[in-house]
Amino acid sequence: MGLASAIFIFLYVSDELRYDVIHPNYKNTYRIGTTWQNPDGRSFDNAESPGYFVKYLKDNRTEISHSTRISYMGYPTSLNFKAGDKIILTEEIKWAEPNFTEVLAFNLIKGNKKHFFDDYYSIVLSENGARKLFGTLDPIGKTITLKHVWGTQDKEIDVMVTGIYENYPSNSHFKPDYIVNVNAMRAIYKENFPLYMEGSRFGQFINFFENYITLKPGADAKTVSNINLALKPLADQMVESDSSANAAGWKLVPFITPLSELHFDKKIQWESNNRGDKTYLTIFSIIALLIMVIACINYMNLATARSVKRSKEVGLRKTFGSNRFGIAQQFFMESYLMTFGSLLIAIVLVLIFMQPFNLLAHKTFTFTSLFNPVMIGLVLAIVLFMGFVSGIYPSFYLSAFKPIEVLKGQKIRGRSADFFRKSLVTVQYTVALVLIICTVIVIQQMEKLKTTKLNEEGSQLMSIRFGGIADQSRYEIFKQSVLEDHEIKNVTIGNHMPRLDYFGWIGAPVKFPEFGTKELQWNQLNTDYDFPKTYNLQIIAGRDFEVGNRNDSTSMLMNESAVKALNQPIDKIIGSTLNLTFDSTKNFKIIGVVKDFPFRSMHQPIEPLLINPNPHFIDKIVYVKLPAGKFQQKIGAIEKKWKTVYPNTGLDYWFVSDEFNRMYVVEERVSSLAKAFVILAILITILGVFGLASYTAEQKIKEVGIRRVLGADARQVMALFAGIFIRIFIVSCVVAIPLAWFAAHKWLEGFVYRTNISPMVFAISLAGLLLITLLTVSYEIWKSVRANPVNSLRTE
Repeated sequence: MGLASAIFIFLYVSDELRYDVIHPNYKNTYRIGTTWQNPDGRSFDNAESPGYFVKYLKDNRTEISHSTRISYMGYPTSLNFKAGDKIILTEEIKWAEPNFTEVLAFNLIKGNKKHFFDDYYSIVLSENGARKLFGTLDPIGKTITLKHVWGTQDKEIDVMVTGIYENYPSNSHFKPDYIVNVNAMRAIYKENFPLYMEGSRFGQFINFFENYITLKPGADAKTVSNINLALKPLADQMVESDSSANAAGWKLVPFITPLSELHFDKKIQWESNNRGDKTYLTIFSIIALLIMVIACINYMNLATARSVKRSKEVGLRKTFGSNRFGIAQQFFMESYLMTFGSLLIAIVLVLIFMQPFNLLAHKTFTFTSLFNPVMIGLVLAIVLFMGFVSGIYPSFYLSAFKPIEVLKGQKIRGRSADFFRKSLVTVQYTVALVLIICTVIVIQQMEKLKTTKLNEEGSQLMSIRFGGIADQSRYEIFKQSVLEDHEIKNVTIGNHMPRLDYFGWIGAPVKFPEFGTKELQWNQLNTDYDFPKTYNLQIIAGRDFEVGNRNDSTSMLMNESAVKALNQPIDKIIGSTLNLTFDSTKNFKIIGVVKDFPFRSMHQPIEPLLINPNPHFIDKIVYVKLPAGKFQQKIGAIEKKWKTVYPNTGLDYWFVSDEFNRMYVVEERVSSLAKAFVILAILITILGVFGLASYTAEQKIKEVGIRRVLGADARQVMALFAGIFIRIFIVSCVVAIPLAWFAAHKWLEGFVYRTNISPMVFAISLAGLLLITLLTVSYEIWKSVRANPVNSLRTE
């Protein structure tokens, strides 16, 4: 179990550290991003940069060997296979220059590898993408109609499928299901297509791309820095070309990130769901090391527990001329044979539990994953480590026996050896307790993340993509058709919730004339009247929006944080006037205050928020609260109504709880893996306790016999045994409690809203492990108590 756990953990860690290594020249490949900065100190990092940057670098920098531009469009693209009457909406689509294969990995498994993008109007599909759109049909040569609200200006473009490529592995930041030849945009931009690709001034169709460059061998950090400095004047000129951005004091700052570091770069917001964290990798590696150590401790204790049986063997071997080195070598060999034997069983366990582990870790490991050179080297290192560590103490302890003493039947135990074995079990207990306590706190924090107001009924809230997809004027028709089902009580529309970091800013500059002239930068949700009721938001002052009350279209709600920011009494705020400075034609009235709720990640504080009952022009999601237990039935009915109201529009839906899972995908992964490995650590520790119990019983067999002959009852003998383990347990608690508190406290510092570290967590964890311990050793205790003292005292 120790080996299998270590293999799983290091399989995960090595996969994370080898992110993007599949791409050619990944060590010399970089992506150019940009950061927008406003005068208020806010900054917005973007994985994209103007397409002109690549044109400039190709024309002016000799250090660059390859470059390519790839367009990613927010909001789904509609893919319509008209011949098969199949429409899907997907964001897993990229528009790439034909030379993208010079920079990024690409394995075409069906189609012409050299000419798949010769035609401007071409598309290639991943194996998964082909299955989603075409099922079992052969897609080669088929026509797909593409449409995107902005990218294609809501116009249709026909493209032909020219190939199918192998699915990208999970440890690649670039893994679209569909790749379109960016030249297909010529159908939209026509003679302005060069400006679309390389416009150098805002207002000239300037477009942002994922810009990749590959430097020639030998380039260093200074080269990258020089290239970044060369791009800075271009960014300044672009901002200066936009009078409004320039007047507002905005800045555009380029930055360059190595491909090898993209996965761990916290600046990049667009890939937050895939972002790695080296801190967690370190934690997992430590857990693997600890699991291996406690497994080795078990072997040491079990091997030395058999010392009485092996002592005469050692004595005889020494009598016949063996030296200590040769005997130690024998015990090392036994340890390594045991470890290699365990490796074979561990590999079988890894293969059996590979798929469940993939689900926990969000990976796509297969049998062949174990046989890449890195994993082979790691497994050999693990085997050598465990064989050596587990064999070192038994080898030196057992080889030190003196032949005269053991052949005479004298005792072969010593205080130092006894103390060492108990110390090893103390280490096991300490590790197990720290893991148990920290895992319980991680689970508590994850539950806190999932039980926020927005997600209290998140598993029942069906989210339907609406803005930029469907005819906005027919929303009320669709809403009323859904509400015809009397079991569905709530349908609303609002911004995409909860707000993931990369969804974009929902800020609004506002003024309260009655409380001064200062402009405030607050957050704003654009919804309809039913949003607070659908999400069951708690009104703590004033009132909610009234359906049918036209005057409420110029009313707003605010949260508690907004009240605190104004530093005014609530009764004075209710009824006050608010101005949106970008739309001075309207005055809004505050009619109510809602209790604070996290509308973004709980890594971030709750900021002042306004709820405006006027939906956003594009950021629109329809939310339908489904009755529990009838999801499939209701989803099917909603799909039919959608097709009736929007016959040529694909339906893209998910649940609010899905978005919460996306928001905390890293923490959820850590929680799931931690739970699995802490169970293994407990099991291995309990085996260690059993080893010490069997050793103790063997060493005290005559002592117990004498006590029984002299009148000791079963309770006294049981207390003798239990006392040994309780003392070890207490020492472990003294060490484990502060360690666990410190580790949990440091982890929770990453959350603004966090669970309390309750003393009950420690108490329950300690009591649980102590109970398991007593149950584990009870068999050995009972066997010793029930043994016939006459048999244990016989010497012949």
